Amino acid sequence: MHYHICMDDNELESSLTDRYQTTVPARIRKLLGLNKRDKLEWILDESGGIRVSKKAPVSDHADPIFDQWLDFLERDMLEHPERLIPLDEKHYEDMVFELSGERGVGIPGFPPTLAEFIAQPLPFDMDEALEDDEDK
Repeated sequence: MHYHICMDDNELESSLTDRYQTTVPARIRKLLGLNKRDKLEWILDESGGIRVSKKAPVSDHADPIFDQWLDFLERDMLEHPERLIPLDEKHYEDMVFELSGERGVGIPGFPPTLAEFIAQPLPFDMDEALEDDEDK
């Protein structure tokens, strides 16, 4: 415990778990105004130092009703998988037609055919998204 005597009040420590997770010290949480599920931004400077700050929300227009609706859909899909209908080529083309107003024409993010949609790269790293889900 002697190292606490030598530590400056601004020197705080935490340890990493086997999954490289850590607890943010209470003093830092308070100073940064952190809440559960907040995102942290890690910035490396030229000297090799690291600065951590609270990441600003992606959008200032968060919609709690939309989030509740997504939560409802997730629960419903998990509780009633028999209600799920596989997306086939015809349903996909009908959906794109409803969005674009023309048959055989895609719109940004939705090419004209299901095969082209499946072939396009994901706009995010699926492994990272699955890891994030496991962390929750």
